[in-house]
Formats: sequence, structure tokens, C-alpha cells
Amino acid sequence: MSTQTTFTGGDGTDALERLSADDVLHEVRSAARALVRGGFLAYDDVLARCLELAALADDAPRAGTVERVVRHEWDARAAALAAHGGDGASDDARLDAAFATLQRQGLLARASLGDCEECGEREARALARPGAGWVFFPEDAVEGLTGGRLRLAVGAPHDADVSRVVEQVVAALAEHGLRADVEGAGVVVHVADWRRRLPAAA
Repeated sequence: MSTQTTFTGGDGTDALERLSADDVLHEVRSAARALVRGGFLAYDDVLARCLELAALADDAPRAGTVERVVRHEWDARAAALAAHGGDGASDDARLDAAFATLQRQGLLARASLGDCEECGEREARALARPGAGWVFFPEDAVEGLTGGRLRLAVGAPHDADVSRVVEQVVAALAEHGLRADVEGAGVVVHVADWRRRLPAAA
């Protein structure tokens, strides 16, 4: 079983990448692991995302394959969280606290806003108070957690204000014990201990 995925190259032309069944299942497993670790989606939502990804294949995977992969990743994460015991502050809790601080300061600060950064920015512009800046990370940013990095998108209605908002975000992160680097108009947070609880039993 194989499939062709079409994507647009930097020069505007379409390129083709052939994906085997094993390639697709590898992508499903990686996506499931990242989404489950992020802790923002319920089991059924993770499964739905992974079934959409598996649909890239010309032939449907064997019945139950995707479900078994998602169930394995969900149960493994639940077991890891239970074994840890939840002692001490985790980086996800520190990030929540930093976002709460930024909200009190007048920024829009949201976790898991939009499916991608572009979608999240559209939502942030609509939700932010008039003249206020924003900071968020979209759903797909949780893929970076496996490498200990979480990219935050930062913006403001006027480009001249973005650097000020970036400084404000970095200061709030530092206040709550998180190290961050500025990368372009965004901020990358170093997260070594992400223990966000799964949203619901499945």
C-alpha cells in the first residue's frame, strides 16, 4: 500500500512524496504521541486526528490499527503520569502561571489556540482586546515537546509593538522559572518536565 502526498515547494511548484503504509503508521504513531503528551485533547479527539492522517493512504489501514496505536500511546502516557505521582511544579504548570500573569497584564495568552500558527493568529487577533498584543501556541506546537522545546507565537496589532510584547512574555516566563530564547518574532520555551494531565479518562 502506498500513497502520494502533494505539497507546494518554495518555488510554488508541486512536489510528490510517496508514503508507504509503514510510513503512514509511523506518522500516526508520532502524531498520537505528541498530541497525547500535550494533554489538551481528549482521547476521541486524538483518535479523530490520527484517523485523518491515516486517510492519506490509498488503502485503508487494517481495521483497528490506528485505534490500537492511539490506545497504546494514551495508556502509556497515563501510566507514566501515574508513576510520577505529580510531586513538585511541572513546566506546564509554570507556563500556565506565566500565561495567567500575562493575561492580568492585558495580553491575550492562550494555550493550544488553533490547529496551526496561522489559524491561531487569526483567532488571537479576534480575541485580543483592542490595541493589545498576544501570545499563544497552536495545537501542532506540542510536537516540539519531544525535543524539550515549545514555540510560542507572539504578536501585536502594530509591528512596532511586537518586540515590546516579546520582552514582556520572556520576563513573565522567567518570573515563573522558565528559560526562553527569542527566535524571530516568537519565543521558544525550554520544557524538560511537561506533565499536563490527560483531560479525561478514556
